[in-house]
Formats: sequence, structure tokens, C-alpha cells
Amino acid sequence: MRLTFNGAARTVTGSQHLIEVNGKRILLDCGLYQGKRSESDARNRHLPFDPHSIDVMVLSHAHIDHCGNIPNLVKGGFDGDIICTHATRDLCASMLLDSGHIQERDVEYVNKRRSKRGEPPVEPLYTQQDAQNSLANFVSLAYHRSRVIAPGVTLTFFEAGHMLGSAFVVLDIEDHEAKRDVRLVFSGDLGRAGIPIIRDPQAVDGADILIMESTYGDRLHPPYADDQKNMERIIDETHKRGGSVVMPAFAVGRTQQLVFTLHQLASRGDIPHMPIFVDSPLAVNVTEIFRTHPECYDDEIRDFLRR
Repeated sequence: MRLTFNGAARTVTGSQHLIEVNGKRILLDCGLYQGKRSESDARNRHLPFDPHSIDVMVLSHAHIDHCGNIPNLVKGGFDGDIICTHATRDLCASMLLDSGHIQERDVEYVNKRRSKRGEPPVEPLYTQQDAQNSLANFVSLAYHRSRVIAPGVTLTFFEAGHMLGSAFVVLDIEDHEAKRDVRLVFSGDLGRAGIPIIRDPQAVDGADILIMESTYGDRLHPPYADDQKNMERIIDETHKRGGSVVMPAFAVGRTQQLVFTLHQLASRGDIPHMPIFVDSPLAVNVTEIFRTHPECYDDEIRDFLRR
């Protein structure tokens, strides 16, 4: 067995990890590098492997640094299954189309500047149609259900607690060349316990090989309850002054958690009742996807919705 780390190593974005075992090539995630266009564009356009050579892809979750280069992978010739959880599949249908739209808009801006300099136009990394085409490769698998994805390789998803549908990946491998059994665990991105809406990260018994993210490995997060108290104070003080509170939040996961928390606080009388506006078409679309996946909910939101 051979492992190659093509992204999310010595950097945060561009998650792409290649496993070669039993004559097959398995790709874990296919994310976009994010950052300055001058630095990330070439890395995103030129995949470090031949897409035709990949037999199957396993996707941990729907954030763009993990799924965002899938349309480019499929456009380049990959025609295997992209296996993920049910919620991740549905989120990608929205996320990748939105990403395709952004790629097209970015290139319009770039080409206007190139035209003024007398330079030829460039093509987008991928289009909305490329994103739509890639969705045909998605195959969903429930948490805790196992599936053979290659000779001697069995996949199981467990809850990562990072966002709706997020999973850490367990591959139980019969390595024919080494003549031994190996359990490989890929964490994807891990969440914190006690975060609203989704269930807490699970634990797994043992691993021979662990591929683990460490984005926040050097810091301690305050308890979520402390964040709530701080938000209560800011909202209450601003409301008394007759002001409005503007809260920037990621469209996927954070916006839904924030709106749910605000409803909780208002229902308990901890903050005044007031209108809540979500000014993001993507966040609104994603919230509708949240509604269709109650299998991902934790007990807290189930109890709240039953009231």
C-alpha cells in the first residue's frame, strides 16, 4: 500500500489524499486550494495525478476545500463513483453549482483586466455545467453501513460532528501485497462536542494508520456556552440602543447553527424577540437541505422542534 498526500499537508486547503492498494487507486477528497489567485489557480487546474487513473473517490464532507475540485476531476476523465453520506451528496449539489458560478464570475473579471493588457482570455477552472455533470458520479452511503469499494477494501462512515453530513472514513483493508490487514482512518474535519443541530463526533476502536486534520491543534476553544453568553450580551446591549446586529457567518453550517441558537435564546427569554434576516441565497438553499436530513440531528434540536 502506498499513500500520497497531494494537499492539506503543510497547508490547510486542497485536501487530496491518494491510496494505492491491491492494484487500485482510491482518492480521499478532492478539494480546492484557496488563497491568492496567483498561487492557487495553477494548483487547482493541474491535478497531481491522472484523473483517468483514479478508480473510486471517497468524500468526507461538503466544504469546498474538500469537494471543490470534483468538477475538474470529472471533466479531466474520472468516471468512477464518488462515495459520501446522503447529506453530503445533497449539499454538494448546491455547493458545487455555486462554486461553478463563482468560477465563471471570477474569470469574467480576470478577462476584463487581461483584455486591457492585450492578453488572451482564460477559461474558468470549471463551469456550472461541469459541476452539474459531476453530480452524476455521486453515490451515497449511510453512516455505519459498510461497502466494498475495491478488492479487499471496505468503507464505513462515522460521524465527524463538523457539519451536516460530515464523516470520518474507516477503510478496512486486506493488503494483498503486504499480506496483512490494515485499518486506515481518515478524520476529514472534526467538530467539537456540544455544537447545535448535528451530533457529536464519534470514536472508533483502533487504527493502524491515522490521517488526521490538525487545523486547530494548537489552540483550546472556549465552551460553546461561553460564546452564547457573549452573544446574548452584545444583542441585548445593541437592542437597548435601538441598533441592529450584523453577524457574518459561513453559509453552510455556521448560519444554521446561529439561527437555531438565536431562536433558542429568544424562546427562553434570554434575548428580545426580533426579526432575523439571512442575506445569502446559498445559506437559504442549504437550510432547506438541513430540513430534509433529520437523521443528522442531535437530541437538542429534536426536543426543540417537538415543542
